[in-house]
Amino acid sequence: MRKPNKKTPAETYVLMDKAYERSRFFAIIESISARIIFGFTTGAFLAGYLKYIGADDKLCGQISALTVLAGVIQFFSPLVLEKLNRRKAVVVLFSAIHRFMLVLLVFVPLLPMSMTGRLYITAALYFVSHLMVNAVMPAATTLLISIVPQKMRGRYFAIREAYLIFGSSVLNIIMGKVLDVFKMQDKPYEGYLVMYAVAFAAMILNLVSYIEIKEPPKNVPSKKINFKMLFSLPLKEKRFTKIIVLFFLWGLSLNFASPFFSVYMVSKLELSYTFIMISGFLNSLSYVISTRFWGKVADRFSFTYSAMLSIGLLGITHACWFFVSPGSILLYPVIVLLHILAGIAWGGAGISLFNVPYEYTPEEGKTVYLGFNAALSGLIGFISSNISSWLVGAMENFKVIVFGMTITQFQLIFAVSGIATVLTALFIRVKILRKEETPTGIASRTN
Repeated sequence: MRKPNKKTPAETYVLMDKAYERSRFFAIIESISARIIFGFTTGAFLAGYLKYIGADDKLCGQISALTVLAGVIQFFSPLVLEKLNRRKAVVVLFSAIHRFMLVLLVFVPLLPMSMTGRLYITAALYFVSHLMVNAVMPAATTLLISIVPQKMRGRYFAIREAYLIFGSSVLNIIMGKVLDVFKMQDKPYEGYLVMYAVAFAAMILNLVSYIEIKEPPKNVPSKKINFKMLFSLPLKEKRFTKIIVLFFLWGLSLNFASPFFSVYMVSKLELSYTFIMISGFLNSLSYVISTRFWGKVADRFSFTYSAMLSIGLLGITHACWFFVSPGSILLYPVIVLLHILAGIAWGGAGISLFNVPYEYTPEEGKTVYLGFNAALSGLIGFISSNISSWLVGAMENFKVIVFGMTITQFQLIFAVSGIATVLTALFIRVKILRKEETPTGIASRTN
């Protein structure tokens, strides 16, 4: 096998080596298995499980928000990651620990302690597990993108998203039905045992797939990273500061509502797991169908452009949840429609926001830039989620009927989130894309 010249960019080397085709295949398998575990330990499944243990609506939202708080560790992990010329082993180890700790959640109800103690243990396991995966997230992102040449990224990530979303969604529907069956037999815990057993199998598949991914050669950066540089480097890079602001707004607007969609469906609307999972499948199906379109948009224009369009659509979708009223005769069709629209929007937002920071990041010290951006977005997202969680608790008995439509505190939160998300899309248009269209912006991209 031909070895890379020191002056040869890593991407050129990837193009020369057919072995990376195998790595791209296993990267898709890794993503599918990771998505299965993610689906079982978030959303409606997590809300239902927390309710089973004894959590109220406010606590469900707060525990769900711990995933974004854990992202704060990405401020500091580049101190270690940037010293390594081989990072895959660390990524594999920490990812495996993360998924194993999530599987351990199923044993919490068996612990001989009070309900409060079990909820503390659940929150601790959930938080620490996400600390582990977030610690290596910048390196994992860099590893995945580095095995895909620039000219095929739009198409590849569209295909990848299609497979992982479709595969995990089919399994989610099956598992939703399994949980409903056990719930009707008054054996909810047995249903969760089945679900977490499948999650354990997915964990093993994920580990094997990660091991099979080939890591491109990478030199240790000539510039040594110290603590001060973790914060100064991203803020000094003018092009990247706009991305920092973008993800600040994204974390603020998205996380204000995201922990509560599933809580609202399970707690207030009292929908069955089967219907929620079928709606989720339609969401995923529209996601899968739309990713190819968004991939073509990104390849023709840019990931930033597709991010603007998809985030704007997602904001409109969030705002429309204001009209999802308990007891409405249109409840079921409206929920299905909004899941489909959200799937189309996420089809673009998913692949775009994964790639946008990478496009604006200098070649050297990528984990510093990516880690700072993700950590700040996560911190803001956690603060945003806690504000909305406080509102959910403070307005627990809030209920207003307007023109026959029941309005709860959840719907107000969805409306605020939707408006803020639309404003995030406008920021991309005015502060990023419009600047890039100017002669100065074009010159900076080509230099």
